[in-house]
Amino acid sequence: MIQGSSAAEKDLEDWRRYRGRIGDDARSTPVYKMKLNGPVPDELNLYPQNVRTGNEGRGSDLLGGMWKIGRNRLEIPAGVPPWSRPGPSRHFADRLHRFHWLTDLCSIGPEGQRLGRALIADWVQNFGRWNGFVWRIPVTADRVWNWLVGGPNLLDNLPPDSEVLASLSRQVRHLQHGTTNCGEPRAILKSLFVQLAFAFATGEDDRRIASLEAQLEFTLGDQILADGGHVSRNPEALLDILLDLQTIDDLYLRTGRPSLAFVTKTVPRISGMLKFLRMGDGGLPIMNGGGEGRRSDLKNALFPYANMRAFAFATKTGIQKLEAANTRLLLDAGHAPSPEYGHEAHAGCLSFELEDHGERMVVNCGSDRDVDPVWQAATRRTDGHSTLVLSGHDCSQFVPIRSLGLEAPTGPTGVTAKRMEEQSQVWIDSQHGGWKDSFGLIFRRRLFLDGDGSRLTGEDSLFRPISAGVTEDTDKIPFDVRFHLHPSVRLKPDGEHLRIILPSGAAWVFKTKHKRKSIDRSVYLARGTVEKCWQLVLSGEADPNGDATADSNIVKWAFVKVV
Repeated sequence: MIQGSSAAEKDLEDWRRYRGRIGDDARSTPVYKMKLNGPVPDELNLYPQNVRTGNEGRGSDLLGGMWKIGRNRLEIPAGVPPWSRPGPSRHFADRLHRFHWLTDLCSIGPEGQRLGRALIADWVQNFGRWNGFVWRIPVTADRVWNWLVGGPNLLDNLPPDSEVLASLSRQVRHLQHGTTNCGEPRAILKSLFVQLAFAFATGEDDRRIASLEAQLEFTLGDQILADGGHVSRNPEALLDILLDLQTIDDLYLRTGRPSLAFVTKTVPRISGMLKFLRMGDGGLPIMNGGGEGRRSDLKNALFPYANMRAFAFATKTGIQKLEAANTRLLLDAGHAPSPEYGHEAHAGCLSFELEDHGERMVVNCGSDRDVDPVWQAATRRTDGHSTLVLSGHDCSQFVPIRSLGLEAPTGPTGVTAKRMEEQSQVWIDSQHGGWKDSFGLIFRRRLFLDGDGSRLTGEDSLFRPISAGVTEDTDKIPFDVRFHLHPSVRLKPDGEHLRIILPSGAAWVFKTKHKRKSIDRSVYLARGTVEKCWQLVLSGEADPNGDATADSNIVKWAFVKVV
């Protein structure tokens, strides 16, 4: 519930538009609710270990009554349940009822754990038997997982008449019966993790566990690509899956069961991909709905694989890396995932991210699940990425996913990325045909990184393929080449060029002879809120019959490190 009728109406409109059927209340019938009844365990015998680290600063804020999610905040008296007050939005409530914040609260010690225990008990009193909004499958799966990994500090020694275990059992039965109708693949996988962990906690029979193992193997096989990437191409989703798999594998170890063969095979593949993706600051690249991620979680997850051989490109996931000295570039050279996995995907083909000594410089606007859906939707578009945008059109077409009531990008067609290496020098020649059907032009991006990492040279061009013949439409087509900059950098004029100063004081100069250039405002969502930043924009008008050598159709630029 939010304050103000007009605000509530706008919030509901945005929620339905940007969350589709995933945001619809869970439906039930009297018969279905009866199916959720059943035996309640007296106690839980085994808890999954929480491998995620908490943020003590945020935990202290929660203890004091400051609840912050994305840009929204709710200030209430210390110890008061946050759902007892009108909240800022449905999105705020959605994130609140998932209990992700429980790890932060418990990280500050016994005082935080006591409040977490009290909040769980209060939640059960108010929502523990059924509530359509907070019993949606994705929300329920996250919530139950966060309760279980809280362990004995939250769920042990409950009084005999406690409704907490009864509600927990009802929620798990809801996952068992309702997950098959869930249209969000990541939530389906999470639900299976939860059901398996609960089966261990309550000592369910081997037949039930074997059934869950088979479902998990099938679902995981659908979602993890051959190179270890996730089918959504979201790096943060991949990290979440790895952490959950490690948690489940630990349960097998602690109960003396042999590790699942498919988990033993899959975990190193995922770890290898995350090691490839990890940026110099220990975080993740920004693409397809993911943010920077929690660095401590990524570090801990990859610790057992520190000696794993690194690789330079991932063809199935569609990502190329250029690396020299302490300069690193990641290029998104893949098309959009299939629509059923694409409701959070971005139209950012051939965008790149650039860093120096772990300091991010060129980025994409990114996303984060804590940020308002309106902002998440805005940065999915091509202009939210460091790449070329032709006539304001996305490089991918957004099409409706009927089962979800949402849109997903498709394409672009003709994505290629040729990698050439000679001694210490590496360059990539890439292109896509995202605007071929609408404007008759192919976008080509060439990137070259000097062997000492001190200079990145780029060439962006638009050309009409010979096979298309000559078009009679000779109107110029406007385009913009965008370079979004991380919020931590500062800008300073440097003659006719622009100096980019990193937090450490290291400086790079952006050089181009292109005449139409500007500095515009941008936003950055990848750290869980909406941060203001800058973008460099090179604008032009392409000849629809031009080739990649015509001055009107080519833009050359460079980032040069100042010695």
